[in-house]
Amino acid sequence: MPVEWFETTYGVPARYETLLERLAPTPMERQRLLRGYFEPAERDVRDGKVGPTAAHRAIARMIQAGAVRVIVTLNFDRLVEKAVRDLGIEPTVIACPSDIEGMSPLHSLECCIIHLHGDYLNPTSMLNTLTELEAYHPATAKLLTRVLEEYGLIIAGWSSTYDPALREAIARDFSGRLSMTWIEPWDQSTTAVELRTLKKGLLLPTDADDGFGKLADAVEAMASRRARHPLTIPVAVENAKRELAGGQVAIRLHDVLRAELSRLGEHDDFHLPDHQDDDRYGGYEAMVERIEEACRVPTALVATLAYWGDSATDRWWLEELERFGRRAPGGGITRLLDLPLVAGSMLFYAAGVSAVAARRYNLLAKLLQVSLPDPHSTGQNLLAKVLDPEFTCGLPSSAARAHSVLQPTLREALGLGAEALDDAWQQFEVIRIAAVARRTGGFHHSYAALREATDELDSATTMAQMRGAQHEVDAARTKQVVAHSNVQTAWNVLSNSTAVGRPHLLTADHRGDEGWQSPVAMKLADEILSAQERHPLVAFGVDSNPEVLAAAVRATGIAAGARGRALAWERVAGSSGTVPMQMWLDSGLAPSELALGR
Repeated sequence: MPVEWFETTYGVPARYETLLERLAPTPMERQRLLRGYFEPAERDVRDGKVGPTAAHRAIARMIQAGAVRVIVTLNFDRLVEKAVRDLGIEPTVIACPSDIEGMSPLHSLECCIIHLHGDYLNPTSMLNTLTELEAYHPATAKLLTRVLEEYGLIIAGWSSTYDPALREAIARDFSGRLSMTWIEPWDQSTTAVELRTLKKGLLLPTDADDGFGKLADAVEAMASRRARHPLTIPVAVENAKRELAGGQVAIRLHDVLRAELSRLGEHDDFHLPDHQDDDRYGGYEAMVERIEEACRVPTALVATLAYWGDSATDRWWLEELERFGRRAPGGGITRLLDLPLVAGSMLFYAAGVSAVAARRYNLLAKLLQVSLPDPHSTGQNLLAKVLDPEFTCGLPSSAARAHSVLQPTLREALGLGAEALDDAWQQFEVIRIAAVARRTGGFHHSYAALREATDELDSATTMAQMRGAQHEVDAARTKQVVAHSNVQTAWNVLSNSTAVGRPHLLTADHRGDEGWQSPVAMKLADEILSAQERHPLVAFGVDSNPEVLAAAVRATGIAAGARGRALAWERVAGSSGTVPMQMWLDSGLAPSELALGR
């Protein structure tokens, strides 16, 4: 075998650099030997068999987006340059130490490609052998140090085993102020693992085409929705908490909040010159994504104030909710005119969930009482109804989308675990739906019928417990059964008058007479009935009548259960699968499926 012959004859491993040093002892000879590998045949070019890979193209896209400026390549080819030039960008190419003299500062260059091991067109610049790779030219080493000190690092296609100079430079000069990401589909070499561990690098177990492709897609997605830096939210929240803890009026926080809400109110998509064609603005979903992105900092601040603030700070943002509860002025496509409501919904839920989590029921009562004139009548509409995400966002699974977008921001702002935040979110949904139901005429009519049926059941139960002739006892018990059935019917009618929709609520099958319900709603209803006027929802004015409030909450639990049961049976329609025992209404998934990311 040729490999065995080489290793036996020369006593060194048959690797690229050792073979090349024996086959072509001088730089000029090595360049002539390798040139054919970098200059493809005309037929291969014509047939599209050679050229930049998907990874090269993805890197070029990130350069075009301004996310990447400096590329350090160990390859002798010019595929990166071609990919960049194909996008209309002319790179600054550094292929040898002499190119470094007089170059512009790195930060001023749109794109700089550094061939650390040289360029195949310049034979004296090419570093191939172990001897050549032991150290870099002083000018090259100085430039490499600048790159490692000033920029983050994404590594792909490098084992780190046969390049001691680069390995030592990274270990010595990469500061760690910015992150290191290492793309590698296979098991890393020992030296690579040691270097990555030393610099606290993140490993992406995928190939370069996939890794750089996903990064480029993410960069473009952030640009399309005008994303702000992810550190903005934690910084804004931390500053807000610090000011609230200062024991005095947080004037700077007030000004920051007002500026953020003003910025949101001036969002371009709320002030379109023409509300007739959303495709002109990237399509409706792109517009919603931009609004969601613009809401992140304002919702984080509102959540922080709703959780840790007081009645004085509540006034800073409560009135703003009305501003985002109205559609844009003018005429046009309804869903474009309603885009401000998308932002309003996020702000409203941020405040409501945070108020429940903090047990600030006085604030919750204010939120649920805010109303706006109904544009179609002389009446009023509760903001709790107007800003239901299921109706404000005209996209599939709108409530699930709202939860997935807002939940990470609330966790950052409130510092709550997933379970505690989920419980607060479900309680808010139940209380919100019950409050909206209480304002409908159908609810009051159905509740009156329920009270009448319940009174009849109480009377029949009392009679059935009294002593008397057997026929009298039998008649009383028959009346009791009929009255019990009437009560169940009355509960069904009441729940049917409660518009639940598809909120973020977990429903479960409790078997027996109870059937499918929302556990959070049923628990809350029992707590209200037990505490009566002492329950905080009553004491702080969410509802003055504990009996009516408990009935509205229980009706919400029953209505949610009916929707959950229907979703569960839809999952197995036409198959022999098992009916889930629990269902999330917004996603239509069982908890086990949601945990698996389905």
